Amino acid sequence: MRFFLFISFSCLFSVSVFAQLSNESILVDGLNRTYTLYLPSGFNNNASLPLVLNFHGGAGTANDQLYTSDMRDLADEQNFIVVYPNAYPDPNNNQETNWQVVTSGNLPFTVPNPHSDITFIENLIDHLHIQFNIDLNRVYALGYSNGGGFTFDLGCRLNHKITGIGVVARTMYAETYDNCEVIHPTPVVTILGTNDYISNYDGITYEGTLYYHSNNATNDLWIENNNLISTSNLSLIPDINSNDGSTVELYSWSSEDECIDLYHYKVIGGGHDWPGTFGNMDIVSHEVIWSHLSEYGMDGKLDCNTSDVNMNSLTSSKNLIEIIDACGRKVTQSTNQILFYIYDDGSVEKKFIVE
Repeated sequence: MRFFLFISFSCLFSVSVFAQLSNESILVDGLNRTYTLYLPSGFNNNASLPLVLNFHGGAGTANDQLYTSDMRDLADEQNFIVVYPNAYPDPNNNQETNWQVVTSGNLPFTVPNPHSDITFIENLIDHLHIQFNIDLNRVYALGYSNGGGFTFDLGCRLNHKITGIGVVARTMYAETYDNCEVIHPTPVVTILGTNDYISNYDGITYEGTLYYHSNNATNDLWIENNNLISTSNLSLIPDINSNDGSTVELYSWSSEDECIDLYHYKVIGGGHDWPGTFGNMDIVSHEVIWSHLSEYGMDGKLDCNTSDVNMNSLTSSKNLIEIIDACGRKVTQSTNQILFYIYDDGSVEKKFIVE
Protein backbone atom coordinates (compact mmCIF):
# COMPACT_ATOMS: atom_id res chain seq x y z
CA MET A 1 0.00 0.00 0.00
CA ARG A 2 2.93 2.35 0.60
CA PHE A 3 3.78 1.98 -3.07
CA PHE A 4 0.35 3.34 -4.06
CA LEU A 5 0.59 6.18 -1.57
CA PHE A 6 3.97 7.23 -2.92
CA ILE A 7 2.75 7.37 -6.47
CA SER A 8 -0.44 9.27 -5.62
CA PHE A 9 1.36 11.95 -3.62
CA SER A 10 4.14 12.33 -6.17
CA CYS A 11 1.58 12.96 -8.89
CA LEU A 12 -0.69 15.24 -6.83
CA PHE A 13 -1.85 18.44 -8.48
CA SER A 14 -4.91 20.67 -8.46
CA VAL A 15 -7.21 21.03 -11.42
CA SER A 16 -9.26 24.20 -11.82
CA VAL A 17 -11.58 24.86 -14.74
CA PHE A 18 -13.88 27.56 -15.96
CA ALA A 19 -17.60 27.01 -15.54
CA GLN A 20 -18.77 24.50 -18.09
CA LEU A 21 -21.98 22.86 -19.28
CA SER A 22 -21.73 19.47 -20.94
CA ASN A 23 -23.88 16.56 -22.04
CA GLU A 24 -22.73 13.30 -20.47
CA SER A 25 -23.76 9.66 -20.35
CA ILE A 26 -23.34 6.60 -18.17
CA LEU A 27 -24.13 2.95 -18.91
CA VAL A 28 -26.62 1.50 -16.39
CA ASP A 29 -28.21 -1.94 -16.74
CA GLY A 30 -27.24 -1.99 -20.40
CA LEU A 31 -28.87 1.39 -21.14
CA ASN A 32 -27.07 4.57 -22.11
CA ARG A 33 -28.41 7.04 -19.53
CA THR A 34 -27.78 10.69 -20.28
CA TYR A 35 -27.58 13.89 -18.24
CA THR A 36 -26.50 17.51 -18.48
CA LEU A 37 -23.69 18.47 -16.11
CA TYR A 38 -22.73 21.92 -14.91
CA LEU A 39 -19.45 22.51 -13.10
CA PRO A 40 -19.32 25.91 -11.38
CA SER A 41 -16.83 28.61 -12.20
CA GLY A 42 -13.42 27.86 -10.73
CA PHE A 43 -14.27 24.20 -10.11
CA ASN A 44 -11.41 22.37 -8.43
CA ASN A 45 -11.46 18.59 -8.22
CA ASN A 46 -9.63 18.68 -4.89
CA ALA A 47 -12.59 20.42 -3.25
CA SER A 48 -15.59 18.36 -2.16
CA LEU A 49 -18.68 20.20 -3.45
CA PRO A 50 -22.40 19.60 -2.88
CA LEU A 51 -24.42 18.01 -5.68
CA VAL A 52 -27.88 19.13 -6.83
CA LEU A 53 -29.93 16.75 -8.99
CA ASN A 54 -32.69 18.58 -10.88
CA PHE A 55 -35.44 16.50 -12.55
CA HIS A 56 -37.67 17.49 -15.47
CA GLY A 57 -41.40 16.89 -15.71
CA GLY A 58 -43.22 14.14 -17.59
CA ALA A 59 -42.36 13.80 -21.29
CA GLY A 60 -39.68 16.45 -20.76
CA THR A 61 -35.91 16.64 -21.09
CA ALA A 62 -32.91 17.86 -19.16
CA ASN A 63 -32.80 20.91 -21.45
CA ASP A 64 -36.43 21.69 -20.60
CA GLN A 65 -35.61 21.66 -16.92
CA LEU A 66 -32.46 23.71 -17.42
CA TYR A 67 -34.62 26.36 -19.07
CA THR A 68 -37.26 26.11 -16.33
CA SER A 69 -34.85 25.94 -13.42
CA ASP A 70 -31.52 27.40 -14.47
CA MET A 71 -29.26 27.09 -11.42
CA ARG A 72 -25.95 27.93 -13.12
CA ASP A 73 -25.54 31.42 -11.67
CA LEU A 74 -26.50 30.14 -8.24
CA ALA A 75 -23.99 27.29 -8.57
CA ASP A 76 -21.27 29.80 -9.45
CA GLU A 77 -22.15 32.01 -6.50
CA GLN A 78 -22.41 29.25 -3.90
CA ASN A 79 -20.08 26.64 -5.38
CA PHE A 80 -22.02 23.46 -6.06
CA ILE A 81 -22.42 21.04 -8.97
CA VAL A 82 -25.75 20.78 -10.82
CA VAL A 83 -26.91 17.78 -12.83
CA TYR A 84 -30.05 17.62 -14.98
CA PRO A 85 -30.73 13.91 -15.72
CA ASN A 86 -32.84 12.66 -18.63
CA ALA A 87 -35.58 10.10 -18.15
CA TYR A 88 -35.39 7.12 -20.53
CA PRO A 89 -38.14 6.59 -23.15
CA ASP A 90 -40.82 4.28 -21.78
CA PRO A 91 -41.97 1.67 -24.31
CA ASN A 92 -45.13 1.14 -22.23
CA ASN A 93 -46.15 4.77 -22.70
CA ASN A 94 -45.49 5.79 -26.31
CA GLN A 95 -41.76 6.28 -25.62
CA GLU A 96 -42.46 9.25 -23.35
CA THR A 97 -39.64 10.30 -21.07
CA ASN A 98 -41.36 9.84 -17.72
CA TRP A 99 -39.63 9.12 -14.44
CA GLN A 100 -40.42 5.78 -12.86
CA VAL A 101 -42.68 6.19 -9.84
CA VAL A 102 -44.74 3.06 -10.54
CA THR A 103 -42.79 -0.02 -9.49
CA SER A 104 -45.32 -2.75 -8.66
CA GLY A 105 -48.13 -1.96 -11.09
CA ASN A 106 -50.62 -3.03 -8.44
CA LEU A 107 -52.84 0.02 -8.92
CA PRO A 108 -55.31 -0.11 -11.84
CA PHE A 109 -54.12 1.41 -15.14
CA THR A 110 -50.47 1.39 -14.04
CA VAL A 111 -47.63 -0.43 -15.80
CA PRO A 112 -44.05 -0.07 -14.48
CA ASN A 113 -41.27 1.17 -16.70
CA PRO A 114 -39.01 -1.73 -17.73
CA HIS A 115 -35.97 0.07 -16.26
CA SER A 116 -35.07 1.36 -12.80
CA ASP A 117 -34.52 5.08 -12.48
CA ILE A 118 -33.56 4.57 -8.83
CA THR A 119 -30.66 2.40 -9.96
CA PHE A 120 -29.71 5.05 -12.55
CA ILE A 121 -29.49 7.80 -9.95
CA GLU A 122 -27.70 5.62 -7.41
CA ASN A 123 -25.05 4.75 -9.99
CA LEU A 124 -24.89 8.34 -11.17
CA ILE A 125 -24.14 9.61 -7.65
CA ASP A 126 -21.36 7.03 -7.28
CA HIS A 127 -20.01 7.92 -10.71
CA LEU A 128 -19.95 11.65 -9.94
CA HIS A 129 -18.27 11.01 -6.62
CA ILE A 130 -15.48 9.17 -8.41
CA GLN A 131 -15.15 11.80 -11.13
CA PHE A 132 -15.57 15.00 -9.14
CA ASN A 133 -15.24 14.09 -5.46
CA ILE A 134 -18.77 15.29 -4.63
CA ASP A 135 -19.65 15.72 -0.96
CA LEU A 136 -21.73 12.64 -0.12
CA ASN A 137 -23.02 14.43 2.97
CA ARG A 138 -24.71 17.03 0.75
CA VAL A 139 -26.57 15.44 -2.18
CA TYR A 140 -29.88 17.18 -2.87
CA ALA A 141 -32.71 16.41 -5.31
CA LEU A 142 -35.48 18.59 -6.68
CA GLY A 143 -37.98 18.17 -9.47
CA TYR A 144 -41.09 19.36 -11.26
CA SER A 145 -44.38 17.46 -11.68
CA ASN A 146 -43.49 13.85 -12.62
CA GLY A 147 -39.89 14.73 -11.74
CA GLY A 148 -41.17 15.94 -8.38
CA GLY A 149 -42.94 12.64 -7.82
CA PHE A 150 -39.69 10.87 -8.60
CA THR A 151 -37.89 13.21 -6.20
CA PHE A 152 -40.25 12.03 -3.45
CA ASP A 153 -39.40 8.47 -4.51
CA LEU A 154 -35.67 9.21 -4.18
CA GLY A 155 -36.24 10.65 -0.72
CA CYS A 156 -37.91 7.38 0.27
CA ARG A 157 -36.16 4.62 -1.72
CA LEU A 158 -32.68 6.15 -1.97
CA ASN A 159 -32.73 7.90 1.38
CA HIS A 160 -29.25 6.68 2.32
CA LYS A 161 -27.79 8.75 -0.55
CA ILE A 162 -30.16 11.75 -0.71
CA THR A 163 -29.70 14.47 1.91
CA GLY A 164 -32.87 16.45 1.23
CA ILE A 165 -35.54 17.00 -1.40
CA GLY A 166 -37.51 19.83 -3.02
CA VAL A 167 -40.72 19.14 -4.95
CA VAL A 168 -42.68 21.53 -7.17
CA ALA A 169 -46.20 20.82 -8.47
CA ARG A 170 -46.64 17.30 -7.12
CA THR A 171 -47.85 15.38 -4.09
CA MET A 172 -46.76 11.86 -3.15
CA TYR A 173 -47.76 8.90 -5.30
CA ALA A 174 -49.62 6.28 -3.27
CA GLU A 175 -47.02 3.57 -3.83
CA THR A 176 -44.19 5.90 -2.78
CA TYR A 177 -46.16 6.97 0.28
CA ASP A 178 -46.88 3.39 1.38
CA ASN A 179 -43.28 2.22 0.98
CA CYS A 180 -41.35 5.21 2.27
CA GLU A 181 -38.32 4.37 4.45
CA VAL A 182 -36.46 7.26 6.05
CA ILE A 183 -33.22 6.43 7.86
CA HIS A 184 -31.84 9.92 8.51
CA PRO A 185 -33.28 13.40 9.16
CA THR A 186 -34.49 14.49 5.72
CA PRO A 187 -35.34 18.14 5.04
CA VAL A 188 -38.22 18.60 2.60
CA VAL A 189 -39.40 21.67 0.67
CA THR A 190 -42.66 21.54 -1.29
CA ILE A 191 -44.24 24.16 -3.56
CA LEU A 192 -47.80 23.55 -4.77
CA GLY A 193 -50.64 25.65 -6.21
CA THR A 194 -54.16 25.40 -4.84
CA ASN A 195 -55.52 25.50 -8.41
CA ASP A 196 -53.17 22.85 -9.79
CA TYR A 197 -55.58 20.56 -11.62
CA ILE A 198 -52.85 18.17 -12.77
CA SER A 199 -51.28 17.67 -9.35
CA ASN A 200 -54.36 18.34 -7.26
CA TYR A 201 -53.74 19.95 -3.88
CA ASP A 202 -56.17 17.48 -2.28
CA GLY A 203 -54.73 14.45 -4.04
CA ILE A 204 -56.10 12.35 -6.90
CA THR A 205 -58.62 9.52 -6.57
CA TYR A 206 -59.93 7.82 -9.70
CA GLU A 207 -62.74 5.24 -9.74
CA GLY A 208 -62.37 4.77 -6.00
CA THR A 209 -58.58 4.24 -6.06
CA LEU A 210 -56.21 6.72 -4.44
CA TYR A 211 -53.29 7.47 -6.76
CA TYR A 212 -51.84 10.63 -5.20
CA HIS A 213 -52.12 11.65 -1.57
CA SER A 214 -53.19 15.14 -0.60
CA ASN A 215 -50.70 17.83 0.25
CA ASN A 216 -51.72 17.61 3.91
CA ALA A 217 -51.19 13.85 3.98
CA THR A 218 -47.83 14.30 2.27
CA ASN A 219 -46.79 16.82 4.91
CA ASP A 220 -47.98 14.52 7.69
CA LEU A 221 -45.77 11.69 6.45
CA TRP A 222 -42.63 13.83 6.60
CA ILE A 223 -43.64 15.34 9.93
CA GLU A 224 -43.87 11.82 11.35
CA ASN A 225 -40.72 10.47 9.70
CA ASN A 226 -38.65 13.45 10.87
CA ASN A 227 -40.20 13.58 14.35
CA LEU A 228 -41.29 17.18 13.88
CA ILE A 229 -43.59 19.15 16.15
CA SER A 230 -47.05 18.92 14.56
CA THR A 231 -47.83 22.63 14.96
CA SER A 232 -46.79 24.72 11.97
CA ASN A 233 -45.52 28.27 11.73
CA LEU A 234 -47.09 30.53 9.09
CA SER A 235 -45.23 33.23 7.20
CA LEU A 236 -46.76 35.43 4.52
CA ILE A 237 -44.55 35.91 1.49
CA PRO A 238 -44.58 39.49 0.14
CA ASP A 239 -46.83 39.84 -2.91
CA ILE A 240 -44.18 41.50 -5.03
CA ASN A 241 -46.02 40.77 -8.28
CA SER A 242 -49.70 41.65 -8.03
CA ASN A 243 -50.34 40.70 -11.66
CA ASP A 244 -49.64 36.95 -11.40
CA GLY A 245 -53.06 36.14 -9.89
CA SER A 246 -51.62 34.36 -6.85
CA THR A 247 -50.03 34.82 -3.44
CA VAL A 248 -47.81 32.59 -1.32
CA GLU A 249 -48.00 31.35 2.26
CA LEU A 250 -45.08 29.52 3.84
CA TYR A 251 -45.83 26.81 6.40
CA SER A 252 -42.93 25.30 8.33
CA TRP A 253 -42.52 22.55 10.90
CA SER A 254 -39.42 21.96 13.03
CA SER A 255 -38.01 19.36 15.38
CA GLU A 256 -37.65 20.24 19.05
CA ASP A 257 -33.94 20.92 18.61
CA GLU A 258 -34.66 22.87 15.38
CA CYS A 259 -32.14 20.72 13.50
CA ILE A 260 -34.58 19.44 10.88
CA ASP A 261 -37.48 21.17 9.11
CA LEU A 262 -40.28 20.79 6.61
CA TYR A 263 -41.23 23.77 4.45
CA HIS A 264 -44.39 24.06 2.38
CA TYR A 265 -45.01 26.98 0.04
CA LYS A 266 -48.76 27.14 -0.57
CA VAL A 267 -49.40 29.11 -3.75
CA ILE A 268 -52.91 30.50 -3.36
CA GLY A 269 -54.46 30.51 -6.82
CA GLY A 270 -51.38 28.90 -8.39
CA GLY A 271 -51.56 26.27 -11.12
CA HIS A 272 -49.24 23.56 -12.44
CA ASP A 273 -46.36 26.01 -12.46
CA TRP A 274 -42.73 26.54 -11.59
CA PRO A 275 -43.00 29.78 -9.58
CA GLY A 276 -40.32 32.24 -10.55
CA THR A 277 -40.26 31.07 -14.17
CA PHE A 278 -43.98 30.81 -14.95
CA GLY A 279 -47.06 31.20 -12.76
CA ASN A 280 -46.46 32.90 -9.45
CA MET A 281 -43.59 35.38 -9.50
CA ASP A 282 -43.31 36.14 -5.77
CA ILE A 283 -40.75 33.38 -5.24
CA VAL A 284 -38.17 31.59 -7.41
CA SER A 285 -38.68 27.90 -6.76
CA HIS A 286 -35.14 26.61 -7.26
CA GLU A 287 -33.69 29.48 -5.26
CA VAL A 288 -35.90 28.97 -2.19
CA ILE A 289 -35.40 25.20 -2.36
CA TRP A 290 -31.62 25.60 -2.44
CA SER A 291 -31.66 28.24 0.32
CA HIS A 292 -33.37 25.74 2.63
CA LEU A 293 -31.75 22.44 1.64
CA SER A 294 -28.22 23.84 1.54
CA GLU A 295 -28.34 24.28 5.32
CA TYR A 296 -28.47 20.50 5.87
CA GLY A 297 -26.24 17.46 5.88
CA MET A 298 -27.18 13.84 6.51
CA ASP A 299 -27.53 14.48 10.25
CA GLY A 300 -29.65 17.62 10.02
CA LYS A 301 -28.63 21.27 9.96
CA LEU A 302 -24.93 21.70 9.42
CA ASP A 303 -24.62 24.12 12.34
CA CYS A 304 -26.32 21.77 14.80
CA ASN A 305 -24.14 19.99 17.33
CA THR A 306 -24.64 16.25 17.31
CA SER A 307 -22.74 13.29 18.63
CA ASP A 308 -24.60 10.93 16.33
CA VAL A 309 -22.37 11.24 13.27
CA ASN A 310 -23.14 8.67 10.59
CA MET A 311 -20.80 7.16 8.06
CA ASN A 312 -21.82 9.64 5.35
CA SER A 313 -20.51 12.50 7.47
CA LEU A 314 -17.28 10.69 8.14
CA THR A 315 -16.80 9.98 4.47
CA SER A 316 -17.49 13.53 3.39
CA SER A 317 -15.15 15.07 6.00
CA LYS A 318 -12.11 13.95 4.03
CA ASN A 319 -11.04 15.10 0.60
CA LEU A 320 -10.11 12.82 -2.27
CA ILE A 321 -6.53 13.32 -3.44
CA GLU A 322 -6.04 10.70 -6.13
CA ILE A 323 -7.61 7.66 -7.80
CA ILE A 324 -5.15 5.05 -9.04
CA ASP A 325 -5.34 1.54 -10.48
CA ALA A 326 -3.59 -1.61 -9.26
CA CYS A 327 -0.43 -0.57 -11.13
CA GLY A 328 -0.30 2.81 -9.40
CA ARG A 329 -1.41 4.77 -12.45
CA LYS A 330 -3.83 7.69 -12.30
CA VAL A 331 -7.12 6.52 -13.85
CA THR A 332 -9.55 8.12 -16.27
CA GLN A 333 -11.85 5.08 -16.62
CA SER A 334 -13.76 4.78 -13.36
CA THR A 335 -15.44 1.40 -13.80
CA ASN A 336 -14.80 -2.28 -14.41
CA GLN A 337 -11.47 -2.35 -12.61
CA ILE A 338 -10.08 -2.31 -9.09
CA LEU A 339 -9.38 1.24 -7.98
CA PHE A 340 -7.68 2.78 -4.95
CA TYR A 341 -9.02 6.05 -3.53
CA ILE A 342 -6.40 8.09 -1.68
CA TYR A 343 -7.70 10.66 0.84
CA ASP A 344 -6.03 13.60 2.56
CA ASP A 345 -6.44 11.99 6.00
CA GLY A 346 -4.11 9.17 4.92
CA SER A 347 -6.87 6.60 4.40
CA VAL A 348 -7.20 4.42 1.30
CA GLU A 349 -10.37 2.77 -0.02
CA LYS A 350 -10.42 -0.06 -2.54
CA LYS A 351 -13.47 -0.11 -4.85
CA PHE A 352 -14.72 -2.08 -7.82
CA ILE A 353 -17.70 -0.55 -9.65
CA VAL A 354 -19.39 -2.31 -12.54
CA GLU A 355 -21.54 -0.52 -15.10
